[in-house]
Amino acid sequence: PLVPGLTLESEYRPTQRVGGDFFQILAHPSDGSVLIVVGDVAGHGLQAAMLVSLLVGAIRNQAETSFDPLNLLQSLNRRLLGRGHANATCLALRIAPDGSATLANAGHLPPYVNGKEMSMQGALPLGTAEGTEFAVMRFQLQPGDRFTFVSDGVVEATNEKRELFGFARTQQI
Repeated sequence: PLVPGLTLESEYRPTQRVGGDFFQILAHPSDGSVLIVVGDVAGHGLQAAMLVSLLVGAIRNQAETSFDPLNLLQSLNRRLLGRGHANATCLALRIAPDGSATLANAGHLPPYVNGKEMSMQGALPLGTAEGTEFAVMRFQLQPGDRFTFVSDGVVEATNEKRELFGFARTQQI
């Protein structure tokens, strides 16, 4: 979406025809904020893709009533509990028009801010346990700040020699 004051770019390349990585970028219809959700479900193939469908629908449904990142992760966690091996890592970031930001983490890789990995507390993935406490950070964005969100698929990608892309190269991009 077009959000005044922000430039949003995305790149999604599944290694197979369907995958378990997902993201959503939602602009609030009235307050000018944006909600960015990035995640990765456990597993591969059709089963992972079906779980992504469930999560994306739940994200969009929850965003109709609240853009609060912690509330979103708690809601997604409840939806995954009791579904067998339905686990997912997830980050949810809300950016207000004044640049104030709230980031909640459910076991996902931290984002990079201006080329450096953001220091943040870890947490269990979604669907792991009832009442999981998710890490929440509040901070102020500065003009020109650049966030890069990735999934483990970037870090674990291999070339034709089966060499990992790795964290160092991920940080470089």
